[in-house]
Amino acid sequence: MKEYSKATLEAQRATKQAIRDWKQNLDRKASAELSSRGILALQDAMEAQVRSELERLKECLAKIR
Repeated sequence: MKEYSKATLEAQRATKQAIRDWKQNLDRKASAELSSRGILALQDAMEAQVRSELERLKECLAKIR
C-alpha cells in the first residue's frame, strides 16, 4: 500500500509540474505572438503616417513652385 501511495503522489507531482510547464510555454508563445502583431500594427501605422506627411510636403512644394 505504501508503494502505491508513493507512486501516486509522485505521479500527481509530475502531472502538476507538466501542466505548469505547459501553461508557461503557452503564455510565452501567446506573448510573443501578441508582441509580433503589435509590432506589425505599429509599423503599418508609422508607414501610413510617413506617407501622409510626404504627401503634405509634396503639396507644399507644389504651392511654392
